[in-house]
Amino acid sequence: MARVSPLKKTARDMLLSMALIAIPLLLIVLFFPHDTKKPGDQVQTVDYTIPLAQARRAVPFAVLVPEGLPTGWRATSLHTDLAAGAPLRWELGFATPDGEYVVLDQVSGGTGVDGVLATKAPGAVAGGKVTVGGVEWQTYDGSGRRALVRTVAGNAPVGIVVAGTGSLGELELFAGALK
Repeated sequence: MARVSPLKKTARDMLLSMALIAIPLLLIVLFFPHDTKKPGDQVQTVDYTIPLAQARRAVPFAVLVPEGLPTGWRATSLHTDLAAGAPLRWELGFATPDGEYVVLDQVSGGTGVDGVLATKAPGAVAGGKVTVGGVEWQTYDGSGRRALVRTVAGNAPVGIVVAGTGSLGELELFAGALK
């Protein structure tokens, strides 16, 4: 009996081979878990209580956080830079109930405000002033982003920036809740 050359295999043999490979792949796709998150669930909430306590022990200025925000505001990001010799920094971001973003950024020395504005509200230009909770803030408005800025003088001057895609009213609400 003569052997059939591998080059002379039929299309039927090729289809059987493809099916043999496709069946396990199909089973893997059907039975392995899928990402079932809804679009609104993509942003994780962060707990900032321990980093807040560490920052309050490490920096020479009052580290602020919002207290008493309405339901629906969620802390979603946290960044600290507490290295000696560099400007000390505390950054805490929140998602608003409408899905906008508001971030608090505190920088020691007060000179880091320009850098914070350049990244948090690029292209924003100074506007008027608003008083929130008895404190005067400088407003900045840019393409889709806005900011409230103030500097606290003292032994350790600190620049405070509340910025984001939220409305000016949301930024004022957030700034008024800082303690």
